[in-house]
Amino acid sequence: MGFIDSLINSLRLPKKEAMFRLNRKGMTNTIVYLFVLLAVLFLPDMIRTIRNLDTNLTEVSRGQYLVQVIVFYPMFILFLILIGVSMLAGIALLMRKALGRKLTYQQLWKLTAYAATLPLILTVVLKNIAIPDGVSAILFFVLFSFLMYRMITIYPKIPTNRLS
Repeated sequence: MGFIDSLINSLRLPKKEAMFRLNRKGMTNTIVYLFVLLAVLFLPDMIRTIRNLDTNLTEVSRGQYLVQVIVFYPMFILFLILIGVSMLAGIALLMRKALGRKLTYQQLWKLTAYAATLPLILTVVLKNIAIPDGVSAILFFVLFSFLMYRMITIYPKIPTNRLS
């Protein structure tokens, strides 16, 4: 039920109550959420790849290929998403500094992971209806930036010290 709850709240972002519910989840839950989300999103690609397996391969080559697709492809995608979320959280940290808000990198990392849900789903859908990758990437970054801006501005500003 944790995945479904996280998914529903992720799709409700940038609403304040959804954001605070997601921010209460632990880092382990966030990483598991990302893995399950990506497994579901990339499952059609994996199935398509296995179905289009070259029949000229030997049994050993076919077995190695299947292991690569079933084991290493999800791990590679998970590695890329962890690196991607970390980089996007770094950009969100710069945005937070520019907006003068009270947020830590850990909070921004979790918010980034959950804010990427809708743009990722949209990107996968656009990929499957043959929209160019450049258009999908621009749409991903515009939607993601909008969500992060809205979420960051919900947090209070850093108090300024006034010396009299």
